[in-house]
Amino acid sequence: MKAPDHKLGNRIKSARKAKKLTQEKLAEQINISTSYIAEIENKRTIPSFEIMCSLCKILNLSLDNIIFDTESDSIKQINLLLSQCSEKQLSVIHAMIEAMLQAEASI
Repeated sequence: MKAPDHKLGNRIKSARKAKKLTQEKLAEQINISTSYIAEIENKRTIPSFEIMCSLCKILNLSLDNIIFDTESDSIKQINLLLSQCSEKQLSVIHAMIEAMLQAEASI
């Protein structure tokens, strides 16, 4: 298993910005202080497991990726685009992917 690379704060900050959330809005959604979010992003503290899970849920990240940065660049780019989609758009994308996979499986 890959060791943590101590860039947790950078990944959280990037994901927050990709979702167009301010530190204030993110902190409000998790019910923590804005200064605590700043401390996490600036690598002055490591969040608890509970806070980490909340961050992952809100920012649409996996724990594995946020800790170890396991996603490929392609997946990161796709996730960034997906994070900007509405629920309706995500539903359409999901249906398209399923149709593509079924079509390829029948070839």
